[in-house]
Amino acid sequence: MKALIFFVFLHFLSAEEIESVTSIDIQKFSGLWYEVARTYNKFEKNCVAPTVEYVLKDNNKYRVHNRCFDKVMDGEMIEYHGTATPTNEGSTFTMDITYYFIFTKEYRLLHLEEDYSAAVMADQNLEHLWIMSREPTMKKNILDKILAKLDLQIDLKRLIYSSENKKGA
Repeated sequence: MKALIFFVFLHFLSAEEIESVTSIDIQKFSGLWYEVARTYNKFEKNCVAPTVEYVLKDNNKYRVHNRCFDKVMDGEMIEYHGTATPTNEGSTFTMDITYYFIFTKEYRLLHLEEDYSAAVMADQNLEHLWIMSREPTMKKNILDKILAKLDLQIDLKRLIYSSENKKGA
């Protein structure tokens, strides 16, 4: 029995943790991102073709503008706004994102393509995770690379793939 517990303990120690992005060019990161996939979250329960836009302000903070269609493509628009404060603490790039002036949560970038064409943002425990692209669709090879990286840490069946909207939300 002790040997079994020891091997289970070693397995968890050896499991690879997804390395976070260490730093970014906050100017290049700003702009419109299309959601390719996400884990479930109640604030996007009925969202179709979601996008998020990070608008860099003079104080090196972002104005965050989320929008999507309610339940059906070209349906009623759902929008909510927030702010994001980028930080580079230690070896991880994070953003404190605040909505409604009181709800703040720290998110980190788990993946960022060198050309800033795709990214993965998540909270610390990977409960809330988003795969994002600069285009309404993502190249298959890029998505496959991201999914292989995420497969080490989450059950990929948890991902909800967003409806494609070539016009953007």
